[in-house]
Amino acid sequence: MSKRMKKMDMNINKYVPGEFLEYNPRLYAFMALIAIAMLAFFVFPVKEFMGYIDPFYSPTILILPLVGLYRLTCYAYRKDYNRHIFRHPAACPVADRMDSKARPYTGETSAIFKAENLHRYFLYAAIIILPFFFYDVYVSLTYSGAFVLRLGSVILLINAVLLTLYVFSCHSLRSLIGGRNDCFSCMKAGALRKKVYDKQSWINAHHEELAWISLLFIIFVDLFLRGLAAGMPIDFTLMVMP
Repeated sequence: MSKRMKKMDMNINKYVPGEFLEYNPRLYAFMALIAIAMLAFFVFPVKEFMGYIDPFYSPTILILPLVGLYRLTCYAYRKDYNRHIFRHPAACPVADRMDSKARPYTGETSAIFKAENLHRYFLYAAIIILPFFFYDVYVSLTYSGAFVLRLGSVILLINAVLLTLYVFSCHSLRSLIGGRNDCFSCMKAGALRKKVYDKQSWINAHHEELAWISLLFIIFVDLFLRGLAAGMPIDFTLMVMP
């Protein structure tokens, strides 16, 4: 390869990681799934049905790109898509990373992967929208003028709780609460902050599980509401209070 070609490759890698330029059926399949999801989102919307508001069409739609980027830059997903979609790095130990001169690991230094460093800012958007999911539960309970508890309301509540646990188990939030501090006893309200930090650390230990469970469940909620809108008899009333 000529020096000119090598220089061109180096310039390209500054903006587009080499992982995106390789033949990668796993990446193509993932992108196809995203495309199908976006098609369903825009072409076949189910915004509201019988008091149920699809979580994808709640006020989250106003900042959906930020929420999507919060998930995409999440530490839990980074490990999975680096290992299972890009196969690079395949593991943490240097000997097992599958690095080579032709395939160097760029980490978070290229233009695309640099966005991962903005994760904590996307976290703020994720926190802001959490109350809206609980409001959607309230709407589903009271839309008829009476208190009506249905299966769908329970599903929306579980979804709101799972999303809340996922967001509040975030590694970036752990750092903001106290992970960057070396001495709790040296700061104001240190004992209280240490208690909060310990509680969040316990949830943080389950962050990866919560990331995938909450993602799969919100997709299930969307499919559940689409099924209702299509006329499927999958909802029923549990309790009615005038």
